[in-house]
Amino acid sequence: MLGKLLKHEFRATGRVMLPVLGVTLVLAVLANFSVRWLEMVDSNILQLLLGMVVAGFGRCGFAAGVMSLVVMIDRFYKNLLRDEGYLMFTLPVSVHGLVWSKLIVSFVWFVVTGLVIVLALGITAVNFSNLDLAETFRQLPSLGEALQAFYRATGLNGGHVAAFIAEFAILVVISALCVCLHFYAAMALGHCFSNRKLLMSILFFIGINILLSIVSPILGVSFGVGISHEAVVSASDAFRVMQKVIFAVMGYELVQGAVLYAATTLSLKKGLNLA
Repeated sequence: MLGKLLKHEFRATGRVMLPVLGVTLVLAVLANFSVRWLEMVDSNILQLLLGMVVAGFGRCGFAAGVMSLVVMIDRFYKNLLRDEGYLMFTLPVSVHGLVWSKLIVSFVWFVVTGLVIVLALGITAVNFSNLDLAETFRQLPSLGEALQAFYRATGLNGGHVAAFIAEFAILVVISALCVCLHFYAAMALGHCFSNRKLLMSILFFIGINILLSIVSPILGVSFGVGISHEAVVSASDAFRVMQKVIFAVMGYELVQGAVLYAATTLSLKKGLNLA
């Protein structure tokens, strides 16, 4: 059933996200040519138009990032907390399945949007007239040699780098899910009330963030004091400390996410008021 929910969610959100991301890439190509042509044209009108294209790309890239967040909030609100909720909660699927379908789809769109924005920036920056793919591929062996030199100089190896990338990727996943759960928990708690549901959702969101803004520095200072005695005299020592920081943040995000997830699911199960 989760698969069917995911398919439905991707269809519903794709109608909004795919056109936005497509326009972002098209504007990136146009912005690339506009930047090149700005150096060659003398007409003030043409320069103004080309400048507007570049500015439009910047705004569209920002809008794409915001839209992924807006779609995430909108789908949870309309699909579970409005009239559609009467249908969704009659499906043969648990509340956990409903929430995870939203979390997974939102995370995928976050990742896709981030990749598209990075790709768009790359397209804008590349000078296609001077691009030499053959030369780029010829330089790859030298990059490998530079990496080996880095390993020899620092005492690290490919395993260290792979571990760091994997740990950082896991942290990004957990953090992205926590961002979603901040909104989900606030909306679910706010809709346990019979009146002023949106206002209560906003107040819960503000309250959650105020609480976290108090707890986070306290834990951060405590952890900082705990590792302040760590001796960092080599790259491997710095890597070890960095891993401790990543694991500490990961643990904090996991606890935070678990609490917000419990608040979301319990509110949807026990206290949701669709009237």
